[in-house]
Amino acid sequence: MALLVPNIGEIESLRYLIAQNNFVQDLEDTSPRNLVLKLFTSNTTPAEGDVPSTTAYFEPYIDGNTNGYGTTANTGYPNCVDNRTDQNYTQQYGILLNGSRWVIKNVGSGTTATYPEQTFTFTGPAGNIYGYYVTRANNMPVALQGVEHAAGVGIGTTVSKGTNVDPCIGVVGNFYFNVDANITMNDLTLGQYVAGNPGIQTGTRIIGLDRALNVVYLDKALIDNIQPQTDPSITFSFGKITATNHGLVAGDILYVAAGAGNTTLESNVYTVFNVPNADEFVTTPSLTATANGVAGLNTATLYSSIMYAERFTNGPYNIQNNGDQIKITLNVALD
Repeated sequence: MALLVPNIGEIESLRYLIAQNNFVQDLEDTSPRNLVLKLFTSNTTPAEGDVPSTTAYFEPYIDGNTNGYGTTANTGYPNCVDNRTDQNYTQQYGILLNGSRWVIKNVGSGTTATYPEQTFTFTGPAGNIYGYYVTRANNMPVALQGVEHAAGVGIGTTVSKGTNVDPCIGVVGNFYFNVDANITMNDLTLGQYVAGNPGIQTGTRIIGLDRALNVVYLDKALIDNIQPQTDPSITFSFGKITATNHGLVAGDILYVAAGAGNTTLESNVYTVFNVPNADEFVTTPSLTATANGVAGLNTATLYSSIMYAERFTNGPYNIQNNGDQIKITLNVALD
């Protein structure tokens, strides 16, 4: 049966979705990132299966209803103004919202969050503006956002856990094993491939982690015991994304679109899990890598993900003059 979410549950859910809790001092680093209000100039009618692409939900960087990703906006479409000190959102375009300014109310059987009216003021022609969408703020630079094939997908580092002194322990038939308490699991995440032990089935992946108890949960049952008497070690592998000076930090949320012909990478929403250097990052869930060197087979395009979207009912609004404005009052409802 379906879960029922009471009004107080709707309030709590909305607070999380709109990042209202991140003005609480001790929760600033762990609460969701603030949201960014963006406009789109593609002739798009929002639908359930929508994803950002080179032809949909692109922003009014340039005039003429043309995708201008990779360039600096020349229409007056604004850069975000930071309202946090621990992140740099200034290369994002749109209006960065402040989580504490949402007003949440129970209305009838539902719950609504409302944000004060926001104004986009243009400095010149920007073409038709068809609607707006809301995304989670991230640190992705202009040179990367929406630029086709700007990122590469490769095979990341393989890590190993378990020795005869500090073993991994698992029982045949179980869908989990234990990692010795002396071994860190901070570099493990969902989706990583598990191998390197006779007890592990080919193609096994991590589907859950209990870092307090050092338990790794698997999508396939163990086919033999994992123990010091046979082999107590296990390897974990994952894919990585390469993008020069990507600027991203752990916690950034992105939509990763696989290059044409890439049949191993799932186009989906990912969170940056770890940043080993300025030109590489890994995600959670872990993405599937390919070693193929053909353009499109090992590339990806990175976008800000879409949380909410709406097409103007009386639009599009044609922006032609210095001083033209679009004003938006956001309402997000749960029922």
